[in-house]
Amino acid sequence: MKTAKKMILCLAFLCLLRPALPACAEESAAQRGLEKIKTAYNWDCIVLPQEDSWLDEWKTLYARKAWYAPNLFVESMPMLKSGIPPQPFLFEGTEVTVLAEENELSCILYRHPDNRVYTGWIQSIRLLEDFPGPLYNLGTPREGETETLAFVQNEWSPGYLPGTEQHYTVLRETVKDCVGFELEYQLIAENTPNKWMVFGPRTVWVSDGENWTALGCFDYFENGTVRVSVRIPEPTDIAAIATVAHCHAPNMFDFRQWAEDFLIAK
Repeated sequence: MKTAKKMILCLAFLCLLRPALPACAEESAAQRGLEKIKTAYNWDCIVLPQEDSWLDEWKTLYARKAWYAPNLFVESMPMLKSGIPPQPFLFEGTEVTVLAEENELSCILYRHPDNRVYTGWIQSIRLLEDFPGPLYNLGTPREGETETLAFVQNEWSPGYLPGTEQHYTVLRETVKDCVGFELEYQLIAENTPNKWMVFGPRTVWVSDGENWTALGCFDYFENGTVRVSVRIPEPTDIAAIATVAHCHAPNMFDFRQWAEDFLIAK
């Protein structure tokens, strides 16, 4: 009988203590970070952060411009010049998510020009809070309420844009009644010593899956990343997006582009 009473008292005491104990159901920063990093195409090719290096709150930052190239090296471990083969390049202006910090390096998720998400380590000083390139506005904002569709998977077209030898962006899902979006663009390889041949205005085109419509031009006369806020006067279904270069060698260079933050007319 005494033993039963002691067990009851112990259970009651533990129940009183329970609110002060951490909830087992809550994920730790390491658990959340590991779950997120596994969405990267190459997550099993890097040295993962130590348990106490994961951040409780992830950071959204942008890649700064490299000194002598349009891209930055991404390490496979939290150490510079480790000798381990690096991960795919990180290009200027690319939005990154910082999941962990260690040895003055950041473990990041980032998007490559092939439109896959990768992970790796980069010096924290190579990341900025603000987008580093010019910001352009194209078109006049339409009046009326809108809602934002932040992400739609971008894919490169299997063939060329009609009348050119350039690939374009195909959206995995057609965005209905779109009145605007954000377009990030950057020339990443001139493929010619005569750089002047690849610079000039770019026209943004959109397709509903059948017909192409020109929305206007933005300037592009020097290397670097730009972000263009595109606005469309009337709700339009968008299945694909293209940029056409007006220059002497429009089909010679390599470029990257990404569309996001689609505005949908209510």
